[in-house]
Amino acid sequence: MISKKGKRRMEYNGAVYYWFVRKNREGVPRIHILSEDKKVNLEFPLFDSEVSTTRQEIERLLKRHIHPDDPGGLGGLSP
Repeated sequence: MISKKGKRRMEYNGAVYYWFVRKNREGVPRIHILSEDKKVNLEFPLFDSEVSTTRQEIERLLKRHIHPDDPGGLGGLSP
């Protein structure tokens, strides 16, 4: 079980993920994405610290992780 305080919840591809932005030890903001079962624990740099991170951006990062060989990230499915 993941502590949900301060995290945003989203469903993607039938699984529940929580994401949040937090600074690392060097003070650089990073995006963290965790699956509810803790099997996925991803960390990415922010693209622009002046712009809010959106759900679409998190979905794009998850697609890139789940379907790394598919440039569109759709797993062979059409949009």
